[in-house]
Amino acid sequence: MCLLDGSPYTKARFPPTVGHRRGGITTAVIVAALGAICVVGVLVAFWLASRRPLDARVTRAFEQMDERLVCITEQIATAALGPVESARGLGDAIGSTIDLDEVLQRTLAAAAALPAVDGSSVRVQRKNGAVETAFRGLATEGGAGFLAGPPDGAPFVAGLTSWDTEGSDALRTGLVVPLGTDGTGTLAVFSRSVKAFDAESVAVLAMIARYASPAVQNAFRFLDVQELAATDLRTGVGSALAFEEALPREISEARRHSRPLCLIQVDLDDFGEINKQHSQEIGNTVLTEFGERVRATIRGSDAAFRNSGGADEFFLVLPDTTREVAKLFYGRLTFEIAERPFGDTGKLTMSGGLVELRADDTAKAFQARAGALVREAKNGKNRLCDDGPP
Repeated sequence: MCLLDGSPYTKARFPPTVGHRRGGITTAVIVAALGAICVVGVLVAFWLASRRPLDARVTRAFEQMDERLVCITEQIATAALGPVESARGLGDAIGSTIDLDEVLQRTLAAAAALPAVDGSSVRVQRKNGAVETAFRGLATEGGAGFLAGPPDGAPFVAGLTSWDTEGSDALRTGLVVPLGTDGTGTLAVFSRSVKAFDAESVAVLAMIARYASPAVQNAFRFLDVQELAATDLRTGVGSALAFEEALPREISEARRHSRPLCLIQVDLDDFGEINKQHSQEIGNTVLTEFGERVRATIRGSDAAFRNSGGADEFFLVLPDTTREVAKLFYGRLTFEIAERPFGDTGKLTMSGGLVELRADDTAKAFQARAGALVREAKNGKNRLCDDGPP
């Protein structure tokens, strides 16, 4: 076991939990936090209503929201910080963004402003179990265990520990406080000084954590919205909206690095007959299982999307892939689809159109060529047509 900065140590001391006064949150703080949440709610509604790639209206909505959050956090800083001059303005520094990485970095910067701090760490956990950590200064991932709080997982107000270490640059003291009241995460600071943190340090760090908590929750909500908009709920693959944003980006990356890029449009054969002979509910079950098999087959660098033009149409984006390699991939996918029947509907076949990026391709032209080839493949069904030499 090592310290956060990887330094060797001889022993650690864990004094009783350090307490601090509760309260200190004025009406202005509560109103400000609710205001920030409402602003994000408006953004969520706007995003889901538009369901289109970012345009001027969405960009302006982001700008307006950012302006509102800046105003709110200024009110927090003025109303709640009181006499703690060293923390004045930190609410603005943390709360004026909804990007999670930026929120965590600003929180670390705010914590690092405390006297004698040589490193800071933050740990947050989303409802889906995903954990995000960030570090600043001498703090490193090696000390992530300290961020988990008490070993028994009990709720705590603050924790203080110290280490007997070798070397003048080693961290000797750590202070950790919870970030949020629902187990969202923790915020910690570290110092090379043995007596770096006192009761005022606890109070200020807890105050920073209170500012960071609603900002983290807002960032979580924004991530949820992004993921919802980027995922087709029926099949689990990317949504049509995500495809519209991903294809130009992948084309740009391929050209920047002079790498090949292939696009395959896939259309399930006779899917309409499944709905007619069975039911739409059975058809939806087939789509769900098809999406599962696609996601289990594609490589980590590939991406699958559902086409907005048809329930049974999909796009497969294959970065750094030549036409010949893409054919091999399509053969593997065909095997996975044909190997097992789809419930009571029996086995399924599909038709595909494969294109490799050309120098003069736009995203629209690239997609159109794939669409033309899949229509050609549908004439015979259960085959792949590509734009390569005969």
